[in-house]
Amino acid sequence: MKIKQIVGTLEHTYGRKSHKYLMNLLDDGLDEISQISKNNIGTSTTSLETGKRWYTLNNITMIDVNRVEVRSNDDKWRSIPRVSSDIEIGDNT
Repeated sequence: MKIKQIVGTLEHTYGRKSHKYLMNLLDDGLDEISQISKNNIGTSTTSLETGKRWYTLNNITMIDVNRVEVRSNDDKWRSIPRVSSDIEIGDNT
């Protein structure tokens, strides 16, 4: 959605208001989105399978992967480090 469309929707909802008022509404909305996204963190688990390299993620609830941990046989959680370079697309096995 473009700013022009958002301003048009705001004017339709709230009537013709000053530019400053509309920008304050947009700013408040962006602040609220920012606060919700910081606190809206979910977790997910899956069982690992021997020899399986790729796993599907639930794209409806998953936006970004922050951390991956694997529980070893001795019940200790081990973190898998993030890849610092670009990921090659494709299966190079």
